[in-house]
Amino acid sequence: MLKNKILGFLLVPFLAYSCSETIEEVNLSDSAINTGYVEYLFCDFGPDMSQESFSEMLLEWNEILDGLETAVPMSVGLVPRTENDLYDGMWTLVWESQEQAKEGWEEWIAGPAASWTAKTTSIISCGASDNGEEANYGFDVNVYRSASEPDTEPGGVVGFMFCSFTDGFGKTELVAGLDTFNGWIDAGQEMAGTGSPYFYTIHVPDFETPIQGSSIGSYDYAFHQFWDSEESREMGAQLFEDTAPEIDGPQPDCSEMLLFDSVPFRTPQI
Repeated sequence: MLKNKILGFLLVPFLAYSCSETIEEVNLSDSAINTGYVEYLFCDFGPDMSQESFSEMLLEWNEILDGLETAVPMSVGLVPRTENDLYDGMWTLVWESQEQAKEGWEEWIAGPAASWTAKTTSIISCGASDNGEEANYGFDVNVYRSASEPDTEPGGVVGFMFCSFTDGFGKTELVAGLDTFNGWIDAGQEMAGTGSPYFYTIHVPDFETPIQGSSIGSYDYAFHQFWDSEESREMGAQLFEDTAPEIDGPQPDCSEMLLFDSVPFRTPQI
């Protein structure tokens, strides 16, 4: 079973690799295999939060969205493994583009938003903050690796590292490192004879960082990863430690990885 749980790993040093000496900057969206837009809403749990109340609420939310002309195609809930003062969890909205997100929000606000908020605030409140600012943070998403095998048991583990470019390490070096990383994963999967639900993306914030009150400082991009289980994540980390080559040269300045347990809220409607 373990041998079929290949390859969910990424450590910062691998991103330092680059064979290119060109100073020409690349466009991350042009070199990605797919793009999208994602919003993270900070959420606080209310006094009526329970597994039963939230499940019923989620079912009703999906039914409402099914009746809208522009509904978010996919949504995921993220529960932090590390306590923080910003949120109890995050409600993630995954859009095809920022334009689709704008249209979807306009329809939602003009329609069910007010009644929905009044009905569900005692269970969960998302997108609000103590200082009155909207706690909704959007990112342009650049997919550099897709899952090569379906996730048969929805849910898993999500990790984020928040990184800044440094002298000698820019977008060109990042893309070169990602190409090398993908080649390494491909070789491992070929040797194992199996694919993996693992995937990763580069998130570029469309807001000014840092987020007020966050322990994460300013950054240029977030490295976002998904594993289908904690077992897969731990095995990947061990594989990296055992087999990754030594990498020299400039590196990005990245935070420690923040981990979240993920739960699907809405799957793409076909």
